[in-house]
Amino acid sequence: MELLYKIKDRLQQDSISYIEDNKTSVTKNNQKTLCTLNVIYFIVVFGYFCASLNVFSEWQVTRMYASAVILHAILLPAVLVRYKKKVRSYKEVSLVCRAFQLYVMTFAGIMSIVPVEMNQPAVYYMPMTVAFMVAFTYTFYQAMGLMLVEMAAYILASFLTKSIAVFSVDLFSCLFGVALAGYVAKILYSYRAREHEAKQRLRRMGMVDRLTSTYNKASTEFLCKEFMRSHPTSDCVMVIVDFDNFKTVNDTYGHQAGDAVLRSLGQILRHSMDTDDIAGRFGGDEFIMFLKEKDTAEAIKCVERVMEQTHAMRAPDGKQPFSCSIGMAVRCTKGDEMENYADLFARADRALYEVKRNGKNNFKIDS
Repeated sequence: MELLYKIKDRLQQDSISYIEDNKTSVTKNNQKTLCTLNVIYFIVVFGYFCASLNVFSEWQVTRMYASAVILHAILLPAVLVRYKKKVRSYKEVSLVCRAFQLYVMTFAGIMSIVPVEMNQPAVYYMPMTVAFMVAFTYTFYQAMGLMLVEMAAYILASFLTKSIAVFSVDLFSCLFGVALAGYVAKILYSYRAREHEAKQRLRRMGMVDRLTSTYNKASTEFLCKEFMRSHPTSDCVMVIVDFDNFKTVNDTYGHQAGDAVLRSLGQILRHSMDTDDIAGRFGGDEFIMFLKEKDTAEAIKCVERVMEQTHAMRAPDGKQPFSCSIGMAVRCTKGDEMENYADLFARADRALYEVKRNGKNNFKIDS
């Protein structure tokens, strides 16, 4: 039992994560499915109405099918007009999809009982319930909740209107439907979670430098610019880190040792700042640290940690100490506006050049 609770909680969290990260596409797919199923439902109900005039006219259900056709002939244009082209909010679409599902299953439940005197078990109700499990994208709890409400309502209606023998068949069918729907949901939501994780992994691979596990140049520039655009008045600090004499490391100890040094430096940068800050490799032995909402004093402490840990690194023979040169620039105003990314980077780069020209192994803040 505890294992089942863990599974359902994990599926719920995975489904929430999937929807949150794919909200636009989920909304579009739900809208498309909503429009398609509304058209299919109208065709099916109209077909049964026509059949009720000839094939099974003795069942006396023509009036009910006619009412369903008229009702849906009114609802269908409203659904198509609102959801066919323009993308609505996820909350609205999800609510309408759930309402449509309950609306269809209510009619299916009625037609599985009427006419009462036939006293026949339901044929289509359980398969339709399972089908809706995969038709729309809900959270796991929403999908299972709808299914349980539908099954419970039908079991109660069957108990009140059918003989014990037929009710027993319906009860078994619904219980089997619950188990089948739960299994289908587990497979479906687990697949979505794996798909989502794979996409996230591919996205990270496209953004991250594989050697150092820091962002690559394009991602670093994008993330820095995005922060500066979305936080036009926030302080931030651009830090450019250049590993001193890296060519000598490669020439003396080989490229594998050089790669190990870069990996270690990337780890030092990531561990020297907050998780919300940005560490990126601009190429070769040059790295960027973008410190969000930090003042000069906080930035200096971060840089001092980097330099201290870089000095603690050693070459494979344990003899050569390493160092780095660092240029810094604190975002400032230019006229009536805060400076942009290009200007901030240029100032940090200028400070780095000054450090390298004056002997390396130091840091400087451009003022």
